[in-house]
Amino acid sequence: MAIPELYQEILIDIFLRLPAKSIGKCRCLSKPWRAFLSSPEFIKSHLARNSHKQNLLLISAANSIHSIDTIKERTNSAKIKLRSDWLEFVGSCDGLILLVNKKGEIFLVNPVTLQQRRVPNSPLSLKKRFSFTVHGFGYDSSTDDYKIVTLSYYDPECEYEPDCVDTFVDVYYVKKGFWRRVENSPYDHSAPDRASGVLLNGALHWLASSPGTGYPSVIAAFDLAREVFDEIPAPSGMNMDFVFNSLHVRGGCLCMVDYQCNARKSIWIMKEYGLAESWTKYGIGWYDGILKPLCFVGDEEFVLITHEALVVHNVKDGKSRDMVVDGVQDAFIDGGIFVGSLLSPTFS
Repeated sequence: MAIPELYQEILIDIFLRLPAKSIGKCRCLSKPWRAFLSSPEFIKSHLARNSHKQNLLLISAANSIHSIDTIKERTNSAKIKLRSDWLEFVGSCDGLILLVNKKGEIFLVNPVTLQQRRVPNSPLSLKKRFSFTVHGFGYDSSTDDYKIVTLSYYDPECEYEPDCVDTFVDVYYVKKGFWRRVENSPYDHSAPDRASGVLLNGALHWLASSPGTGYPSVIAAFDLAREVFDEIPAPSGMNMDFVFNSLHVRGGCLCMVDYQCNARKSIWIMKEYGLAESWTKYGIGWYDGILKPLCFVGDEEFVLITHEALVVHNVKDGKSRDMVVDGVQDAFIDGGIFVGSLLSPTFS
């Protein structure tokens, strides 16, 4: 007997509200459910319905990865059983995460379905011994494809290519499965903090220097659709030497950690993208080493990775407290936010 249409609509609405992990269990109940819950149409609708539900993925000092579903002062984590010595969280988009291991290999991973795909090396990549490389990951809506962008340049202190100062830009088209070199970056990306590109508004952002008079620091944004760089205005009240700063995206806003004032750190948040006047400064206290903002908790607090622990900082009263993750003995070395989704990194 056919299922009434109204019942089908109710069932679909229930499925769309479930977290991705629960959908995975429902796929095992019957072949019709598996076929429906694995369809591209359902996966796309589920992602759209749940795109606001953000989780944390953390890399421990033991190079394992852990996920946290609910952010609170004391929380539990789930260890993700994907074998590799993970070293760097490059970025996430639509539930897919780009990770780098100790060997320098890059992988696309879905931490919910546990699917992973190793990204082939670019045939144009520079020799690792003589060069530096940074990555970024995002989605190009104009071509409906995901792109991995690699910036690489020769070590200026190495004699291998002493006269080459270019920053090469290679793009990997994930669905099509090939690399292509595009126009070189007009900026100098050889900053001490060789950070991954951060995704916002269809562009990957890096801190760089403009090779003009005095080499002023800039925020360089690589537009994923046009495959060219633009400049984003920096905070007018900040020292223009970004050499030890770091760039992030949290809460849908571009933000920069400022290390200029001795050991006291501050975070600048660009509340309206592209508008210089919208940068707002928040003091975050005295911390040693590099900080990485991970996510916001409500309107007044955000989670930071320090060199010792996870910290929850309140921007209203300026106070901080440690965030305890039960079941993990090591400190965390990197991490970021992701959306739980059913999207496969293989797109099969």
